[in-house]
Amino acid sequence: MQGLWEFPGGKVERGETPEDACIRELQEELQVRVTDLRDFYTVEYDYEDFHLSMECFFCRIDTEAGAAEPQCSDRQLDIRWISRRTLASVEWMPADKGLVEALALDAARPDDMSPDDTTAQGSSDADDEPPAGARPQKRKKARTAKKKRSLLDGIDTSDLTAAETELVRRRAAIKKSMQGNKRANTKPEMLVRQRLRAAGLTGYRLQWKKAPGRPDIAFPGRRIAIFVNGCFWHRCPHCHPSVPKRNTEFWEAKFRRNVERDAKARTELAELGWTAITIWECELKRDRIDETMDRVIQQIRSV
Repeated sequence: MQGLWEFPGGKVERGETPEDACIRELQEELQVRVTDLRDFYTVEYDYEDFHLSMECFFCRIDTEAGAAEPQCSDRQLDIRWISRRTLASVEWMPADKGLVEALALDAARPDDMSPDDTTAQGSSDADDEPPAGARPQKRKKARTAKKKRSLLDGIDTSDLTAAETELVRRRAAIKKSMQGNKRANTKPEMLVRQRLRAAGLTGYRLQWKKAPGRPDIAFPGRRIAIFVNGCFWHRCPHCHPSVPKRNTEFWEAKFRRNVERDAKARTELAELGWTAITIWECELKRDRIDETMDRVIQQIRSV
């Protein structure tokens, strides 16, 4: 891939957020300081030898705190700023093509365009003076519709184009979906633990870090690891959940990594002499939970 261009990036170090890593890398590699970071795109791409996952941000150059132009170091072949209008004139690495297309959607927008200032006038809410001798009327409380919270609440998109704003909104939707995925004490896990306690199988550990894969429920003495898997995230072989229609490549890559991680954990457990038991979310539905847990309890007691 000699001669192809790519966006500068770096590795997220332990204890850092992607935003922290972006600020640090730009300061170390290009001697520029940035501020007002807003995430808007995620690159997910499988090269032949590795998988690339990269968080992308909009940001501003803090000219008061550092240089306004990137400074090339000995490790950099060539570094330059490039405007949105000329993105298509450069040959990009395969992983960056989707990002470039997204940025170039509104290439005709002037870079120095700023949003218009808007003002709002308030109105007086004072009651008129009632006529003499008139009985004061009770004031009815106005019903106000509860405003639905937007995914863009708290994010400044005033200087973004419609296409860029949509990218920010899609990224926020992905984050909201990911944050809703609880790691521990999910409803399926609670159902399994309830049945185990009822069967007298206690003394287990939760989210035990000493076992490969950090099983949801572990019996160290019996060397049994139980994984209570969500069908959507771990790709259940029984109910075959669908794949989101938007950002399909991103989701397929994520699902593939989840499946590979699960397989690796089961292999490592087997090498250590452990028994791995996988319980799928769909197997805990009302019409199947009795059969599923009878099988699991029998398997635990037989070890």
